[in-house]
This record gives sequence, C-alpha cells and structure tokens, in this order.
Amino acid sequence: MATGTFQTVPVPTTALDGRISAIVLDPGGNPADVVTKGTPVTVRVDWNLTGFLVPLLAGSWNLHVSVDEIGGSHDFNHPTPPQSVPLNGTSGYQQDIVLTTLQAGRTYALVASLTYRNAAGAPAPLGGYVNVGTVNVLL
Repeated sequence: MATGTFQTVPVPTTALDGRISAIVLDPGGNPADVVTKGTPVTVRVDWNLTGFLVPLLAGSWNLHVSVDEIGGSHDFNHPTPPQSVPLNGTSGYQQDIVLTTLQAGRTYALVASLTYRNAAGAPAPLGGYVNVGTVNVLL
C-alpha cells in the first residue's frame, strides 16, 4: 500500500491532520502491478482525519485517479467528474475506483487525488494525493 501527502488548513496537527493511502487490486482482491488484458483493476483509496476539528467539518470529498500511459497518449482521469463522497461525521473513509479501459501491452502510472469542498460547495485547502504506482497490462 502506497502512502501519500495530505494537506490540511494551517492549524496545529492536534486540531486537524490527515493521512491518505492507496493500493491497486486485481478482481480477486489481491495486490497487483501486472494484469492480464481486459482485467479491470481497482484502486482502493483510504484516508482518515484526526483532531478535535474533525466533527466540525461539513461538505464532500472529491476523488479521482489520474491515469498516465507511460510513453503514450492514453491519459485520463477517472471518474469524470470526480467521485463525490459526503463527509459522514467519522474520521475514516475508503472508496474503490474501478479502471476498465486500460489497454493491453501498455504500462500506466496511477495517482489518486482527493480534494475537499465545504458545505457551500467551495473548494477548501484540504485533501491529498498518493502515487499508487504502475500497472503493466499484458498482451
């Protein structure tokens, strides 16, 4: 599981802090970095918040995976628009994003990106990203 960078508003970490991590899984739920062509892969993203400000947050998270074909032009974000995840009053979250359009014989770099919108729908400086790694799709 890869860990990433999480940015919070400029307050002490006892008030608000966060962590983000992600992993690529095959259809059987096993970690994967090489898959057979036509095999969907799941990017499982986990993030959590700590601190006494967590119960005061309202709004939604927006999550997507940036897919970059190494040495090629098959680059995209999935899903488009990003997956919206409402804040639920807890500190931990987990979401799966399934990629089904990876092309055979290509290698992709994956980055999970998480942003936050407050209750009014405006973006706020809270979120993170994680370089999930590469996936090689066999011919």
